[in-house]
Amino acid sequence: MFSNYLKMAWKVLCRRKFFTFVSLFGIGFTMTALLIAVALADHQLAPSYPETQLDRMLFLDRMKMSGERSSWYSGPGFKFVDRYTRDLPGVERMSVYTRLSEATSFLDGRKLIFQTRFVDTDYWRIMQFAFVEGASFTVDDDRDARRVAVIGEGARRRFFGDVSAMGKSIELDGVEFRVVGVVRDVPWYRTHSAADIWLPLRTQTAAGFFDRLMGGCEVAYLLEPGADKQQVKAAFGERLTRVEFDDPERFNTMAGIPMSQLEMLSRFGHEPGETAPRRMILLWILGALAFMALPAINLVNINLSRIYERSSEIGVRKAFGAANRDLVLQFVVENVVLSVIGGGVGLVAAFGLLKLVRFIPQAPFLAFHLSWRIFAATLGLAIVFGLLSGVWPAWKMSRQHPVRALRGGAS
Repeated sequence: MFSNYLKMAWKVLCRRKFFTFVSLFGIGFTMTALLIAVALADHQLAPSYPETQLDRMLFLDRMKMSGERSSWYSGPGFKFVDRYTRDLPGVERMSVYTRLSEATSFLDGRKLIFQTRFVDTDYWRIMQFAFVEGASFTVDDDRDARRVAVIGEGARRRFFGDVSAMGKSIELDGVEFRVVGVVRDVPWYRTHSAADIWLPLRTQTAAGFFDRLMGGCEVAYLLEPGADKQQVKAAFGERLTRVEFDDPERFNTMAGIPMSQLEMLSRFGHEPGETAPRRMILLWILGALAFMALPAINLVNINLSRIYERSSEIGVRKAFGAANRDLVLQFVVENVVLSVIGGGVGLVAAFGLLKLVRFIPQAPFLAFHLSWRIFAATLGLAIVFGLLSGVWPAWKMSRQHPVRALRGGAS
């Protein structure tokens, strides 16, 4: 019976070409917008180059140090993370790095600005970069503060064109660094790994950088396989009670917590631990349903007009004993088929638009792609859209009296 419903749905869609076109346009446009939003969220939250182990990672980028009269909000300082947060139970590896900062270089009379990041050597073991030349700097390079650098392909083109950069020197803020590696460019939305140039952490020259409890650093924790994130967070909280403060009369308490990528994106307020991932996911779902509501209402009206034209068909089927349930199922199947086709149109349109994004100069290194998760989202959204716009018209028309339906009227 279900196969008959599918055949009938296809014939109806082919018969009413204008209705089909209008419906597919509305559904396709809605699905395209939603799929682009889903793709953006997927690329932000799912493991992807170079953060391929994101599901095993926690990040620390915000802390609070406070006393009776003062509060200080910032990233953690190197002294704090180095002295108090290493060797946490359940953590396989820990990396300390800085936020992005700008560095200037002058080449052939041109001023070039690059996004730089200072990182330790564990950074290269946690983040899975793809090296196209050379390799990362070594533990000795970092310990001895050797002026070496890893650069992205985009930075290599700006410095040297299409030739190899290995062993060549670049100048950043008046300081020369020797290139030891070139990596594939990282999209800007990878907030923990994106940069043009990566430098050894020990080459950081900011005054007092390595002696601070607060400020200047971020931390990535790679958890052991199967480790409980809540236990790691609890162990981190216990370490906070051990901190010895430089000025205990002014500051005597530290607060903060390592977070997953989803938790970091769902932070509310200024406090380090204020996060509500479930609330954010609920808001996303409600926003998607609200966005789908208007085109769904328009499609309901179109469906009602289409079904009214088939009143005689409904009357004949009811006269021969068709149950309301069967009629509802038939019209819902037709609408779901239409929505799935519209979802396919939206998927193709979203694919094309996401490919065009890479040509936007203001958004370099973007590389969105469609995954099985996005395909599943397309199918799910299309089915929900079909149900939202098809159930009520189908139920309304199935309740018509057979005689009125045969006369072409509506109850």
